[in-house]
Amino acid sequence: MHINRKEYLIISLIASFFIFIFSYGAILSTRLKCKDVNYIITIDKNSNLNTVALQLEEEMCINKYLFKISMYLTFNQNKIKFGRHDLSVVRNIRDLVSMVTSINTDKVKVTLLEGWRVQDIALELEHKMNIDVEKFIYLCYDNNMIDKLNLSDKISSLEGFLFPDTYFFLKTYTEKDIIEVLVNQFKNNYDKNIQNRTDLSVYETIILASIIEGESKFKADMDTISSVYHNRLMKNMLLQADPTVQYLMPKQKKNLLYKDIEIDSPYNTYIYKGLPPGPINSPGMNAIIAASDPAKSNFLYFVANGEGTHIFNHTYKKHLNSKRNVSRKFK
Repeated sequence: MHINRKEYLIISLIASFFIFIFSYGAILSTRLKCKDVNYIITIDKNSNLNTVALQLEEEMCINKYLFKISMYLTFNQNKIKFGRHDLSVVRNIRDLVSMVTSINTDKVKVTLLEGWRVQDIALELEHKMNIDVEKFIYLCYDNNMIDKLNLSDKISSLEGFLFPDTYFFLKTYTEKDIIEVLVNQFKNNYDKNIQNRTDLSVYETIILASIIEGESKFKADMDTISSVYHNRLMKNMLLQADPTVQYLMPKQKKNLLYKDIEIDSPYNTYIYKGLPPGPINSPGMNAIIAASDPAKSNFLYFVANGEGTHIFNHTYKKHLNSKRNVSRKFK
């Protein structure tokens, strides 16, 4: 049977079409069988098809050429979305293409408490969002990252500037994204509530606020504690703040020992006068306001009464008497 050129062309096109459909389906249906890998992958903002293909091959078990062919077959080669992607639910190449080219609007509720340190915040974010703890902590001490956040003072870490609050983070947020949200929340709250309340710099205010946060959770108490520290600073007295020594401990102690307050560190306010070199936690807004606007008092001493609040005195003799009374009360 003779087939003319036109018929041959039509048959070739039909054959090519079915071959394409078969290949298309076969490639996209290829199952992924990665084992013992971290299924959270972070695609950076400047990534392209080549860098993502290489990243998938190095961090997981996905052939970079197979991935690139799949992206071209589906016309998605220029549609990669940056951010964190959870590939644990990805079964095949089709799922993978869909995952890395879609915007995930799922959100995670995360509550960060007042008084938490960088490490505490990192661990909570790991628990709720499976972030990389080491990377998060590294970024909080990275000078380039800190400089980009445009904080008003020259600081060596973001300790104290990761604002405690309840957040709803997109699952795709990277460690950088989360840090930017926390610091921006700090800046917004500080600008709205503090303004020109204090002669202290922003950094000094946060350092003092973090100490106050470490001493009490009660707003009324915070204002008076702040007055004690302000009075001591004005008189060039040692602050003798237990939370600054606790900051040096691997694990917080219920009661400090004499040997603890002898640790030679600029954070030890039993040895060194003035404020410590940096914040010791992330203070909440009540503590920040208290640091910037203390109560008016002549108090120089205070002691915990064992019930969450404190007893304040302006002489050392009365302070010692209050300590004895508290000690007898709980014997």
